[in-house]
Amino acid sequence: MNTMPERIEYPSRMVPRPSQEEPEAEDLIDLRALFLTLWRGKWIVMVCVFIAAVLSILAVSQMPPRYYAGAKVFFDPPQLNVIDLTNVMTNPEFDKDSLQNQVEILNSTTLIDRVAQKLDLKSVPEFNPTLKEGPSLIDTIKGALLPDSLKTKLMDLGVISPPPPPLSEEQAAAIERLLVIDQVRNHLILNPVVNSRVIEIGFTSENAERAARVVNTMADEYIYLQLDAKLDATRDATNWLSVRVDELRDRVQEAEEAVESTRSELALAGGQGLEVTQQQLDDLNGELAVTRNNLLALEARYNRVTDSMETGADYGAVSEFRNSPVIQNFRADESELQSRRALLAPTVRAGHPALERLDAQIAEIRRNLQKEGERIARALRSDLEAAQEQETSLVAQVRNLEEQVLEQSGKQVRLRQLEREAEASRVLYENFLGRMKETAEQQDLQTADARVLSPAEVPLNPGSGRKKVIVLGATMLGGFVGIGVVFLLEHLNNTFRNPRQVESLTGLGVLSTLPTAGNKKKRIDVLAAVRSRPNSGLAEAIRNLRTSILYSNVDHPPRVVMFTSTTPKEGKTTTSMLVAMASRQMGRSAIIVDCDLRLPALASLIEQDDGRPGLLSVLEGVASVDDARFVDAETGLHVLMARASERKAHINAADILASNRFRALVNDLAASYDLVILDTPPALVVTDARIISSHADAVVYAVRWDHTPRGAVLEGLRELRSVNAPLAGIVLTMVNETKAGKYAYDSYGYYKGKYNDYYGK
Repeated sequence: MNTMPERIEYPSRMVPRPSQEEPEAEDLIDLRALFLTLWRGKWIVMVCVFIAAVLSILAVSQMPPRYYAGAKVFFDPPQLNVIDLTNVMTNPEFDKDSLQNQVEILNSTTLIDRVAQKLDLKSVPEFNPTLKEGPSLIDTIKGALLPDSLKTKLMDLGVISPPPPPLSEEQAAAIERLLVIDQVRNHLILNPVVNSRVIEIGFTSENAERAARVVNTMADEYIYLQLDAKLDATRDATNWLSVRVDELRDRVQEAEEAVESTRSELALAGGQGLEVTQQQLDDLNGELAVTRNNLLALEARYNRVTDSMETGADYGAVSEFRNSPVIQNFRADESELQSRRALLAPTVRAGHPALERLDAQIAEIRRNLQKEGERIARALRSDLEAAQEQETSLVAQVRNLEEQVLEQSGKQVRLRQLEREAEASRVLYENFLGRMKETAEQQDLQTADARVLSPAEVPLNPGSGRKKVIVLGATMLGGFVGIGVVFLLEHLNNTFRNPRQVESLTGLGVLSTLPTAGNKKKRIDVLAAVRSRPNSGLAEAIRNLRTSILYSNVDHPPRVVMFTSTTPKEGKTTTSMLVAMASRQMGRSAIIVDCDLRLPALASLIEQDDGRPGLLSVLEGVASVDDARFVDAETGLHVLMARASERKAHINAADILASNRFRALVNDLAASYDLVILDTPPALVVTDARIISSHADAVVYAVRWDHTPRGAVLEGLRELRSVNAPLAGIVLTMVNETKAGKYAYDSYGYYKGKYNDYYGK
């Protein structure tokens, strides 16, 4: 193995890595970058929106016209319902769930089935899919993809299952009924009105009259269904109350018999004092019961009067007001004034003084009615308070006598217990008996909890709102799809498009960005273009690259610079030639060495005598550097090329480049020239670049803009870092400035070359 002498290491100042704060800043959402991404893909979004809009318009144009009819139903449950058994103990109030429950009833299978049967909707093809002529679209597609012969073979092989056996008439009728119900439900629209007890029933149909007829029939059937449910509940309640009353009657009889039996036993054993006290206690209990009954009656009257005044009920509907002569006179006066106003209103205009006087008189009478009602309520309140005081006094007296009885004889405890049980059973019996009579009497007086506010009218024109919504929704969906495609394509891109990406992922600074000279230009054409236009954007970018290389280490500017890339055709050789030319133009000596012994490239760029020896001849000692060196007459550039004619099958290029002779050659050239440029093969293809990097003071890594995969670049850099190559930075080549300006709005280096042509005019 050839041993290489130690290479002199110069302290180098490489282009610094981006600060640690920059990646954190990238975690934030860059709205401008998102906008630019969408702007670049605006045509994709516009095409998706256009296609979606056209398809949706074609789709809705084939849809049959739809007529919408609607009706409003007011749901007003009563505050007290004697038929409902739960109201024996409670008084439920209306809540939000009650209205939602009514919506579910309207959407129930039972109600929809009653409407479908009444209107015979199963005979309408719109609601009965079995009546539609011809096969469906799905069946047509299946028939086209699977002809009968192929379907039979697949069934024989067990790939697809055979068709099910035919259905019976009952099964077919049941399925047809469910299909009709589902179709009707799909056309039904139920909308509870916010903050109200109103439900809007809507229906769409291809026939305007049918739409209105279905809505009105559904509203009627909904009310009938409520009445049927109430009647059923009333009958069930009556039967249950009847059984319960019989049980309570037997319990009361048994309790009273036990009381009389116990009292007889105690009377034989007790004295007169106890009987007198007991008699007084019984009298007070009777008076207390009467007082409590009067108190309940007064409370009921008072509550009835106050509730009617709060709710604004008709004064004639309350007996306390109806029995008042003053209120009756006021009501008679009000009725007379209302009649006079009704006769006068059609003959005069609104705001007429006569109408205003009548309105003022009516308002005055109503205020008097209110005052008289309040007076009656205050009188009832006074009576109620007096009855409450009387009840309190009687309760106190009863308690005193009970204490006396307890003191006289403890044997009376059992008697009083039996009496209380008998009284409780009697009161419960009377309550249930009264409830049963009320339920039986009101069975034929039931009314529905809902009424129709506005029936459905036959619509005159088909509704187009649904079509507009479909077109608008499809257009928006197309826009979202286009945006998704744009971001998907952006996410799938795996190349470098701006210096910030390069610095963030590789940790190396970007020395320069080289604009492209044209997609179809060859290398020699690019060199000629730079020579002919020394003030062009590409020429200025090359000079900027040369300056960045030299200032990568201010104390010890690099004399030996190696150029490499990830893969071929990334502009590495052309860039190295242009940097060497720029150095010569600035009055500094430079030589470029073609280190690609496997596939020489410099020879094809420069016209020269084919008989001149090459790099291998110099390394073998056959020729000197002066004999092999080519000097371009136009630019004065010195080139040491590898000749394809000198390649030998038994020679390994890596061994030659790692030899002491190659190291000595590089050192000799560095001593003779201000700048030695080593053009090496791609780092990810062969190992030559890693070997040659040990001879260089700085390594420039070329990356083709929007072409080289990021993973490949990172892998190539990893290969070089594994041998501690002195990486100076990265140069982006073949940059399309027009597109690059869109991808990297914050990378001003892209705009240098764009405006440098201004000075070259």
